[in-house]
Amino acid sequence: MKPLRDSPQKRRILEFLRKNDTVSGELIGRELGISRTAVWKHVEELKELGYGIESTSIGYRLVYDPGIPYPWELDVESVYYRVTRSTMDEARKLAEKGSPSGLFVIAGEQRSGKGRRGRGWHSPPGGLYFSLILRPGMPMEDVRRVEESALLAVEGFMNSLGLNADASRRGIIVNGRKIGGILTEAYGEVDEVRFVILGVGINVNNPVPEGATSLSLELGKSPSLLEVARSLFGVLLKELSWAVGG
Repeated sequence: MKPLRDSPQKRRILEFLRKNDTVSGELIGRELGISRTAVWKHVEELKELGYGIESTSIGYRLVYDPGIPYPWELDVESVYYRVTRSTMDEARKLAEKGSPSGLFVIAGEQRSGKGRRGRGWHSPPGGLYFSLILRPGMPMEDVRRVEESALLAVEGFMNSLGLNADASRRGIIVNGRKIGGILTEAYGEVDEVRFVILGVGINVNNPVPEGATSLSLELGKSPSLLEVARSLFGVLLKELSWAVGG
């Protein structure tokens, strides 16, 4: 399945819908410089992706926002797979093809999510699953710095939500239960890494195995997956700015 990529048209259409109670396809098309048919196609695609958009006699109305981290909802470079085997595998393939440092590879669901030591990672819909491509330009022995920085970022993010988190290579623990995990894979030579894939999985609104927890369970409410992604991505990029730039 091909990933979803950023769409300036979808960004603008959603901007119009969020600012206006009802807006005509003709007006949107005129502002975007595209035909009403093209607007209709984008609207139909958005509806298929979970946006609640009503068609009325005077135009379109947004009645439901799915809160999913699609590329056009984010201010970072990203691709989104609705379902994939593993974001780690997809990110590696993209990196091999030359995708840039700082690209987030996100999935709504993973069928074969990766954990440490070859273990699987339970990845049903509702969680935040992503891998980040990095080209830090460092020797292989220094790759641990990437993971250390990422752990600090995720721990800080959890603490900002009022959760007392402990992030280590064993996982991200809140109140004695696992809420997420981090994994790194490096590719290259001993003296210089070509790229590093940083994988992160956070239980947000998804069902969790016995002994695990999620943001919704800990916070007592269901947070927006999109807002969680926006906040966490920002913290990660700040903490890993030295690695993103290469």
